Amino acid sequence: MNTFKLLAQIFAVVAFTVIAAIGSWPRPAVDIRIPEGGIAEVHERFWRVKTLPETIFVAAGGRPRVRITNADTIAHRLGLFSADAGETVEYTLPQKGAYTGECSAHPSSATLTFVVR
Repeated sequence: MNTFKLLAQIFAVVAFTVIAAIGSWPRPAVDIRIPEGGIAEVHERFWRVKTLPETIFVAAGGRPRVRITNADTIAHRLGLFSADAGETVEYTLPQKGAYTGECSAHPSSATLTFVVR
């Protein structure tokens, strides 16, 4: 019985440590990935993936960073930002406001807007 209690305590400590590490791991506010074929996706917390919307809202507090991972074979432009083929780049948005530009990896529009609030 004591062995079971000790193993349960060790498991609880390890589980708490893993959850705390994942929750505090530094990550960008927006993670955009462009797979081969060029249709960009936004990867959100807890492994949720959605097609790149026309407007992306970025929280200004803490980490107003945008990470773009381009796994396509050509360079892409996403609003103000660009990523060469096979490149991962990270940009920091300087202040609150709307940043608009053309988008070569957007499925339904030629523009992309980042709104920092």
